[in-house]
Amino acid sequence: MKLAALLFEGFELLDVFGPLEMLGQLKDDLEIVMVAATTGPVYSAQGPAGYAQCSLEGDESYDIILVPGGIGTRRAVDSDVCIEWIVRHAANASYIASVCTGAGLLAKAGVLDGKQATTNKLGFAWVCAQGLNTEWIAKARWVK
Repeated sequence: MKLAALLFEGFELLDVFGPLEMLGQLKDDLEIVMVAATTGPVYSAQGPAGYAQCSLEGDESYDIILVPGGIGTRRAVDSDVCIEWIVRHAANASYIASVCTGAGLLAKAGVLDGKQATTNKLGFAWVCAQGLNTEWIAKARWVK
């Protein structure tokens, strides 16, 4: 299987590297790649950069999509390239996951239409505004 972790300027370090720490234990069964608007360093909200091996323009296919949160979601949600990449790849992925305000990007892409979802409570109103066709659950830590 192949997992794509989406990076954008201002992503939250823990939202990417926390899940990848765990999923990296599956290295015999799972290939992990970082994708971003362009290849190379992408700076997190905390300063350190992640390194994108693939660009959003590539035609790779992925079994799992991981969309982190972070203050950078407020800009990424307006990036047509980013949202179109989510739409294109979510259509064929077996699993799509977001952490925190990454749910706003999935909502904007229409991936959460007709589904239940939740997000960080501090960013709840902003995320909900990205997906008016999503059933937002305020009192939940996660939904499936």
